Amino acid sequence: MQTLALDVDGVLVDPDRNGDGHWTNELYRRHGIDRVDLQESFFSRCWNEVLLGRRDIEDGLGEALALIGTSVDVESVLSCWFEADFVIVDSAIELAQRAASSGVRVVLVTNQEHRRARFLRERLGAMLPIAEVIYSANLGHQKPEPAFFDEASERLGLRKEDRGSVVFVDDVLENVDTASTLGWRGVHATATHDWYAEVARLVSVG
Repeated sequence: MQTLALDVDGVLVDPDRNGDGHWTNELYRRHGIDRVDLQESFFSRCWNEVLLGRRDIEDGLGEALALIGTSVDVESVLSCWFEADFVIVDSAIELAQRAASSGVRVVLVTNQEHRRARFLRERLGAMLPIAEVIYSANLGHQKPEPAFFDEASERLGLRKEDRGSVVFVDDVLENVDTASTLGWRGVHATATHDWYAEVARLVSVG
């Protein structure tokens, strides 16, 4: 069976939100929390541990909000984040739907913590028949670490000689290069490259 393994942010979801900019723009508009303050108090301090599943996002974000000095609660920030950030790339969703209709197994392969991974599975799962969500907090490794792709291959039930059946799409070249080195067929998703046609050819999309 062929597998289409898709990154989320930058492939299925548009980080620029169709020209509206980063999701923290909406966070500032709704709650007055500045992007720089959140970067310093949360992302720079503990995001890596959250992404690897070593710390709950609620705990780290709660500490950050206290440092910022805002009265906004953790759940309000997470709700704003996940909802504002969920702007899909229609053409990528359509390609994945076509692949699934052609009998290709569609999976998500992404650096995420547990809460957003569940959110994405629910939202994207309503659009696509997602067979598996493979993500960093669940594996204890993150892209582009080779261990991430080795563990992901095991989760997909692949022997080393079968890894060429995976077509992997990511907007980060280092991730694509590592996956390709380990036997997956990597496709770099960029605005200047017709990666849709390349994927359609590699997975024989009808």
